[in-house]
Amino acid sequence: MSAAPTRSAPAPEAPAAQRPLLLVEDDAPLRQMLSWDLADLGYDIAAAAGCAEARRLAARQSFRFALIDVHLPDGDGRQLGAALAECGGLEQVVLMTGRHGVAAVPTRHGISALLTKPVDIGKIHRLFTAVLGSARPAAAG
Repeated sequence: MSAAPTRSAPAPEAPAAQRPLLLVEDDAPLRQMLSWDLADLGYDIAAAAGCAEARRLAARQSFRFALIDVHLPDGDGRQLGAALAECGGLEQVVLMTGRHGVAAVPTRHGISALLTKPVDIGKIHRLFTAVLGSARPAAAG
């Protein structure tokens, strides 16, 4: 059983349409709770219970961010995250696990962090908004 995420105060940010996020978590109650918390922070959430469903969603929609559980019933979240990052479009992939001692995939594979559950929503948000803050504004023209 997965632990509930911890909360931090939300900050006003970009509209949800600019922040599509793929959430991959096999524990349904945790997936729903994370979806609500991340939506409250302004993310446009598409949630999947496993690798196959995540790949189907990614084939139909572009995501800027992904939050992926490492241990999924139909595959390894590290491999999924690296594969999705290599396809392009994803600016940041954060992995999460309920197990200690799990090795992360190196950052060259698009994985920016490996967090241990219960995850801190504020920390996830800071990781993602750091990318938003470093994005260059579009040129006028």
